[in-house]
Amino acid sequence: MSTKSDLPGPIHVLHIDDEPDIVELTAELLERHDDRLTVETATSGSEGVARLQETDFDCVISDYDMPGMDGLEVLETLRDEYDDLPFLLYTGKGSEEVASEAIARGVTDYLQKGTGTEQYELLANRTVNAVKQYRATQRAENLERVRSVLRDVNQALVRAQTRDEIESRVCEIVSEADPYRFAWIGERDPDSKTVQPRAVAGTDDGYLDAIEVTIDESTTGRGPTGRAIRTRELSVIQNIPESNEYEPWREDAIERGYQSSAAIPLVHDYTLYGVLNVYADRTHAFDDREKELLEELADDIANAISHAETRSQQRRYERIIENLPIGVYRATLGANGRILDANYALAEIFGAESPGEMIGREVADFYNEPAERVELNQQLRDEGIVREVELRQETLTGDDIWVAITGMCTEEDGEVYIDGIVRETTERKERELRLRLFRNTVEASGHAIYFTEPDGTIEYVNPAFEELTGYTADEAIGATPRILQSGDHEEEFYEEMWETILAGEVWRNELVNRSKSGDRYVIDQTIAPVEDDSGEIEYFVAVNADITEQQERAQELAQSRARWRALFENSPDAIAVHDGDGDIIEVNEQNVENLGYVREELCSMNVSEFECGHTRDELQEFWEDLDPEERVKVEGEHRRKDGSTFPVEVWVTKIELEEEGRFIAHGRDITERKTYERELKREQERLEEIIDVVSHDLKNPLSVVDGHLHLLQDEYPNDHIDAMERALERCETLVGDLRVFAHVGDRVREFDSVDLAETVSDCWKTIITTDATLNIETDRVIRSDRDRLRHLLENLMRNAVEHGESDVTVTVGDLEDGFYIEDDGAGVPIEIRERVFESGVSTADHGTGLGLAITKQVAEAHDWEIRVKNGDEGGARFEITGVEVDAETDSSHG
Repeated sequence: MSTKSDLPGPIHVLHIDDEPDIVELTAELLERHDDRLTVETATSGSEGVARLQETDFDCVISDYDMPGMDGLEVLETLRDEYDDLPFLLYTGKGSEEVASEAIARGVTDYLQKGTGTEQYELLANRTVNAVKQYRATQRAENLERVRSVLRDVNQALVRAQTRDEIESRVCEIVSEADPYRFAWIGERDPDSKTVQPRAVAGTDDGYLDAIEVTIDESTTGRGPTGRAIRTRELSVIQNIPESNEYEPWREDAIERGYQSSAAIPLVHDYTLYGVLNVYADRTHAFDDREKELLEELADDIANAISHAETRSQQRRYERIIENLPIGVYRATLGANGRILDANYALAEIFGAESPGEMIGREVADFYNEPAERVELNQQLRDEGIVREVELRQETLTGDDIWVAITGMCTEEDGEVYIDGIVRETTERKERELRLRLFRNTVEASGHAIYFTEPDGTIEYVNPAFEELTGYTADEAIGATPRILQSGDHEEEFYEEMWETILAGEVWRNELVNRSKSGDRYVIDQTIAPVEDDSGEIEYFVAVNADITEQQERAQELAQSRARWRALFENSPDAIAVHDGDGDIIEVNEQNVENLGYVREELCSMNVSEFECGHTRDELQEFWEDLDPEERVKVEGEHRRKDGSTFPVEVWVTKIELEEEGRFIAHGRDITERKTYERELKREQERLEEIIDVVSHDLKNPLSVVDGHLHLLQDEYPNDHIDAMERALERCETLVGDLRVFAHVGDRVREFDSVDLAETVSDCWKTIITTDATLNIETDRVIRSDRDRLRHLLENLMRNAVEHGESDVTVTVGDLEDGFYIEDDGAGVPIEIRERVFESGVSTADHGTGLGLAITKQVAEAHDWEIRVKNGDEGGARFEITGVEVDAETDSSHG
């Protein structure tokens, strides 16, 4: 039995394994080891996922290698809904690759199946520890979650300007925080005596449309919302499925996943602004600390709503004043009265860029006649008000304008102010200002501009017109635009132009004109009618942009593009042009044919969408490392539109185009070549597949037999059972050696820098020894495949321990071009020394004869040589040579 921790309550475990005998045995032994564990079982990954959707579990234990859905696929499905539910991978198929992938996908713990009942005690302890950590983390996360919601809401309250914005953001933030599913703010309707929603966020699905909440003592008013409004205190239902108070809404709530609910009144300065309703997806979601934080949150929300309502009313008045079409101001009364406040209309009237430019100016600055100001001030003092006094004033730009002023005296805090209204009455002055600004713009324009009367007579031309056409203003004014016509356009062209502009519409087109000297030029012409106040056309404005050079360049570019397009489209290679992000700019027809997309589809895609085996970030890193004009060949795989894939050989070149990096990729389908290469490996893969299947199918039954033998031994001790257990151990060793033997012989293509001493030390920990001693005499770093090097070291050191005395010493040291492993045991008999690396050769009664064969395969896969000889102390010495030493990290031979 494991030692009990302070973990409260029982632990509900789901165990998934495709072997029924395994799950039954594991369940029984786990429950024996710790009576807090209750284990339910499933014999497939899909069944396990279904059980998880039906029942709440505290932990999941799963095998890895299962038909249909393996353990990692179960984990991935689980993580979609339960981010941190403890998940232990308990598997007979173990490797660093499986362990690494499991950790990457978020497994809580990883445990490889073994022999003996000790493994179940270890599994029970790790399960209890994982659940304990999970529950402790949940408690801390719940508190931090509510605090985080409080912080986020307060930040939103600072930024929000209106009550609607406050309520909407509060509901959004609260509903997005786990375990909350839904939040809404409602206010009471005195007429209907119901609670009506103001803001809603989260998983609603029509919930508020389906229910009614009242504020009276009726059945629909006894829930948390109605009670919170009546009492102005927080009200909570911790278990909706079992609460009688929630009966009117229970079915609709459970259907949407609501398990508990809290209603928090929003009260500030005795004013109830509404009630915040929060729904969680689990029961008992609101502990005492969370309730305190929610009440604190409600105080902040109510306070923000109160200020927002006050600000809203103030802003309404301010907006009215600011957006009045007449000028409004406040000024001090007196001979040197100054403007204290002004709206935009006033600033516009007096030529200021903003109201702020008016503030602080003396009122006297705007009067042309000082006597008028003195008279107006005296009238205000005597009567307290003046109405519609019309007089001439001066703007900040120096223009004279006529305005009508209404002013009144206002006394506040012992000070007397003038509040005034100003209407401009000089439309003629405004019109002159606009016309003057327009004329200056036209004069300075680089485009040729002319005005015509409605009958087509030219009445004005600007300097750019004279320069472009060669006609002076005196020559052009009084004539018609026909003096510029080149004869390149049919009469219908001009008829369509006149029809458009006489209808009051803008006309734009390209046309060819002739200058006074007879030279042809191309213009982009826009003609717009200008109407008077009655809607009649006063004149036409024609703006002509000279695009002659632009047209010539466009024609040359079109010819160049045509030549490039012909070469591009007829290339036997698939060509694509893309930018540094991988977004495709152009492709040729061969690329379209290879990938099965139409050209428009490919030009809206990214290279990563059909490039298999590399992420977008990896591809971008590759492109960034290329030098300009560098041409690099890579091999990969492309995915067609129909989902099928094919191998490719691609040459990538980086170029600079218009000061931007572009990449040209020439690709070639190498399916036939790859098919030939795959045929060479097919036979070997078939052998490895058969061995894997046989090994896996043997291991589970052997594990079941071993477990039951341990149970029998506990109840009926017997020497025969011991012999059976030794036989099982030899079977398991044989299965393991057979699987390794099938996989380690492939040629090593990727080498790592491996610390030899550290790896030797790690391998020694996996070998069961009594008094055996390890002596490491190397600090060298070598280049090798890390996993296969471990197989070699483990087999040689295990061979020394199993064939030597109990106190055997194993030494690992350096050779000039490699390393050796030597023991002081009995050594290898001379009669089998030449055959010691052959499969099936062993001097131990219980040996499989595969261990040394595996070491030879590993050596040959690295292009190393391995040989055996007598050691200095009479034992066996295995020398591995041809090893590459990492020169940068080798301290003993550097």
